[in-house]
Amino acid sequence: MKKQKEFKTARVMVVCADGVATSTMVLVALRDAFEDAGISAEFVQGRVIDAPSMAKNGKFDFIISTAGTDLDLDTDIPVFSGVPILTGIGKEQMFEKIMELIG
Repeated sequence: MKKQKEFKTARVMVVCADGVATSTMVLVALRDAFEDAGISAEFVQGRVIDAPSMAKNGKFDFIISTAGTDLDLDTDIPVFSGVPILTGIGKEQMFEKIMELIG
């Protein structure tokens, strides 16, 4: 990931079915990628079922979900699939979209 211009601290929600396993893997990968790019980020981890209420109660720049992207949110927060981070397929393209969003 290329170093980006200075940005406010990005707020990221990472969710999976149980809020433990795959969301942790994605969170660690995102945290490392953001650190490599010199981007400050705060991460909130949780269960996909809790994403709508978490989205209403917090200001997030985007959400990463390993349990599908149709989260029935009442907000316009962008939702990305976490699968590219887990598999590596399409990972760089996804990171580029995220960088465009927050940059």
